[in-house]
Amino acid sequence: MKTQKIILAALFAVAIAFTSCRKDEDIVKPDFTNRSATDNATAENMFADVFKQASDGMEHAKQTVEGNHSSYDALNSNVSITIDPYDLTTFPKTITLDFGSANALCDDGYYRRGKVVIVTTGWYRDSGTVITVTPENYYVNDNFVEGMESLTNKGHNAAGNLNYDYFVDGTVTTTDGIISWHSERNNEWIEGESTELNPWDDVYLVTGSAYGTNAEGEDYTMNITSPLRVQAGCRWITAGVLVIQSGNYQLIVDYGDGNCDGLVTVTYNGTDYQIYI
Repeated sequence: MKTQKIILAALFAVAIAFTSCRKDEDIVKPDFTNRSATDNATAENMFADVFKQASDGMEHAKQTVEGNHSSYDALNSNVSITIDPYDLTTFPKTITLDFGSANALCDDGYYRRGKVVIVTTGWYRDSGTVITVTPENYYVNDNFVEGMESLTNKGHNAAGNLNYDYFVDGTVTTTDGIISWHSERNNEWIEGESTELNPWDDVYLVTGSAYGTNAEGEDYTMNITSPLRVQAGCRWITAGVLVIQSGNYQLIVDYGDGNCDGLVTVTYNGTDYQIYI
């Protein structure tokens, strides 16, 4: 089974960093700083982390009970994992990742502590599988992540593509305050499902929305108005449009026409800017 971890970081990272890493003199770099945009990005990243740890843990669990570790080593080396029941066929199954009670520096450079608990009714590719993930006293770089997220395999749609409903309801407590975040999306697997041994050709289309309250108590929304194209072999979203709205503040982000170049068009106060992310 191809690991589901390939899609997760990109699927959640739908907010841009509002600075450029390029030095091109002809690219305008306006200040897009806004608490809601920043806090939405923080929530996106924190819950992306929770589900990535869960997906890595699920694949590790499957290979552990199969007795095969040769093709999978993405799980952080300093986490302990328990699998109950310990077999391939009995569901629901509970998989617990324990990072310990003190901050541990993980392989990706992030500090983590606490647990991530996964309850699954089947494996990722199985139609009808529901994967529920709950952090327990879980911190990432001292950000406290609470709540629940779930992924439901909806089977193949009319286009013949596997698709998954994704749901999050939770909070992130930072040094600035508490961010509440709620997201409902659909992830359609449009390319790469048949090439089980090559995860790097996977492509997903992501639709849906999110809303929440920022650390200053202001409400905000994020809507995907054109499906986001997420390619496993590219570090950036390559197409699609999203809109962040908070009071009178609106930011429209257009990720382009499919090129893997990190170039987006941001519309702010009625003016378009090209930004490298």
